[in-house]
Amino acid sequence: MHPAFADRRWFGLHVMLWTAGGLGIGALSSSAFGFSWPSALLFGVPLGLVGGPIALSAWYVLAAAPGRRTSVSPVVTVTVAAIVSSALWASLAQAWWRTLGAWLGSMPMPGAGAFAMLFSVGLAGYLLAAASYQVSHAREATARAERQALESEVAQRDAELRALRAQIDPHFLFNSLNSIAGLIDGDPARARTMCLRLGDFLRRSLQVGSADRIPLGSEMALVEQYLRVEEVRFGDRLHISIHLDPSTADASVPPLLLQPLVENAVRHGIATTLDGGTVSVATRRAGERVVIVVANPHDAEARRAGTGLGLDIVRRRLAATWGDEASLATERLAAGFRVSITLPYEEHT
Repeated sequence: MHPAFADRRWFGLHVMLWTAGGLGIGALSSSAFGFSWPSALLFGVPLGLVGGPIALSAWYVLAAAPGRRTSVSPVVTVTVAAIVSSALWASLAQAWWRTLGAWLGSMPMPGAGAFAMLFSVGLAGYLLAAASYQVSHAREATARAERQALESEVAQRDAELRALRAQIDPHFLFNSLNSIAGLIDGDPARARTMCLRLGDFLRRSLQVGSADRIPLGSEMALVEQYLRVEEVRFGDRLHISIHLDPSTADASVPPLLLQPLVENAVRHGIATTLDGGTVSVATRRAGERVVIVVANPHDAEARRAGTGLGLDIVRRRLAATWGDEASLATERLAAGFRVSITLPYEEHT
């Protein structure tokens, strides 16, 4: 749609410009042809209001010209349209001149040079309109390119998040099945209990898995549910501490964001420590940011090789979701290991 018809304010602006152009034509006719001011206004203003809509065609010519698969350049196309439109407008102007002369009886009739002057005025007005519309098209093209680039970036980010989610699911399932396998021979009852809890956990994780974001409170509930699964295996060696700051419960996070961290806390902390210990997950609010801390015991003498996949997945998900506004930091303590996540507070809707 032409911008003149897209909004009442734009249409009003066009009418004002056309009227101003008509006043300019009136002033020119008074100076060049000796019209009295009332006659000049009667001549110029209607021509401005007629010439304006004719000049609107420049917008459509420019909109169509770049897409034509021909050897004719847009400049040639606009020039031809300007000549044809100006000739039409100049002919209408002469007809209006004669009509006013017949009505008023005091206006001089157009001479040989009148058409040439009117044609020049119409040509200048049409090319000026074409130039302004060309600037408008260039701005639209720039805005469209920026919008397409942003949409492409968002699509790429969504694809990356889906790929990372696909890595998470088999990662924690593999660890859980290994835990169950370790109990089957020695304690079948506990293995059965663990299977039931794992089933409940998987059912819950699938329920939130289709969402792009979930409240941090729901994410913490999933974390606790997973740790209760592992609690069956480790018994008194695993103690669980979950603290959710109420001011962070509605913070929006990707589902299963913390899952790799608590898996690492169990696999590289509880499983390698003779007396076990406490896996703690706590959240707190720091202004407009949320801090999540996952801590676990660590035996400095134990050597259990890891792939680093869990931390890498979390880092990449944070970067894909918030860019540089989110971060993950690790800290090796004297008798433990701590991972801290800092991310912007965005209320879940």
